[in-house]
Amino acid sequence: MKIRTVFDCNTFLQAAINEKSLAGNCYRLVEKGAVELFVSQEVLEEIEEVIKRPHIRERFKTLTDERIESFLKSIRDLATIIQKIPKVFSLPRDIDDEIYINLAVECEADFIVTRDKDLIYLMSGYDFESKLFRQKFRPLKVVQPLEFLRIVKNKIKETLALKP
Repeated sequence: MKIRTVFDCNTFLQAAINEKSLAGNCYRLVEKGAVELFVSQEVLEEIEEVIKRPHIRERFKTLTDERIESFLKSIRDLATIIQKIPKVFSLPRDIDDEIYINLAVECEADFIVTRDKDLIYLMSGYDFESKLFRQKFRPLKVVQPLEFLRIVKNKIKETLALKP
């Protein structure tokens, strides 16, 4: 069974900038079919808007027109696009992150992969939203790219060990 995953915009951006980065390695797991990736139209639009920002393109010369179009096409080809995402969770401290949480809940994702502090805080915070998140969406984990890579590696090892 594949690991069901949602990446946030910055994870996608880091993967596009540097294929050898931790985020790039996470995306490679999607390309290899080890991980099932989910996006929404809203997420796709945010990725495209952010990756095409002039100051981002100026800073990261690897983001050529060809690279951007190829990467966006790759996401559309590899990811499962979820059309209707009901709002089941609110995150007042960063409402822009709600799209990732609600997407992950809708597609029953195992993980949200991010470096976003507001999302990561949901796993350990003591505020109302963090506690509610952990209670309502118990199997869903918010992890950073390095931790995600370790988890997937261990799951692959477990799967191989179980094969006769």
